[in-house]
Amino acid sequence: MKKIISAGRGGTGKTSFIAGLSFVLRDKSPLLIIDADPDESLSHFLGAENFKTISEVLFDIKEKKVREEVEKLTLPEKINYLIQQEAIYEGDFFDFISLGVKWSEGCYCQPNNILKGIIKRLEKNYNLVLIDSPAGLEHINRRITTDLDYLFILVDPSQKSLESIGRFKKLLQELKIKFKEIFIVANFRYPEDKLYLIEKETGLACIIKLPYDKEVEELALKGEPFYKLSKNSLFLKKIKELVENLKL
Repeated sequence: MKKIISAGRGGTGKTSFIAGLSFVLRDKSPLLIIDADPDESLSHFLGAENFKTISEVLFDIKEKKVREEVEKLTLPEKINYLIQQEAIYEGDFFDFISLGVKWSEGCYCQPNNILKGIIKRLEKNYNLVLIDSPAGLEHINRRITTDLDYLFILVDPSQKSLESIGRFKKLLQELKIKFKEIFIVANFRYPEDKLYLIEKETGLACIIKLPYDKEVEELALKGEPFYKLSKNSLFLKKIKELVENLKL
């Protein structure tokens, strides 16, 4: 089992990247895909619907909006039952779980801890686990997972984006999170003639620059899934090239 996480500042394209990666890797199924970003965009890109997020399940329990037979269970039993029945979306080649927007006051501690437990319990059943993380560094502090194989950091053409790479590296070391490789992915806005600055500023070379793809733009605007991308999609072709080069 390999664990892959996409990270980066908001708007760099990490969600689109993890969605595209999942479709390219569909022959490696079964995949477990996790949306740890409260923005919840990944489900649209995957075509996942009619499921509840972890946060929604917890809200239902708190507000006693569950069936009478479920209400009789202990709290851990309620959570486990409802997560299994309502929060795991089963697709053709993947299962999908979303953390969701926090529906009550307080921190993300409880939904985050539940997500960590789900990953730990289920990951052995899958060939690949793909995680779309929230923007910024908070998810690392929350330790959604303490070990991973590949961390893909998406960057845009900004100094803040480059500075975030150094902070990611430092935090991973401080929290003793195990990882095999960190890869830098430049989004389509990054100028070709400025890619050298990434390695100069961070010590990590950019392994791939994603192309502009009108198909991706149109689907994203409509909120439609990426399985509608054609075989000629420049975006999918580039990700397939990445997968082949890294032997994922």
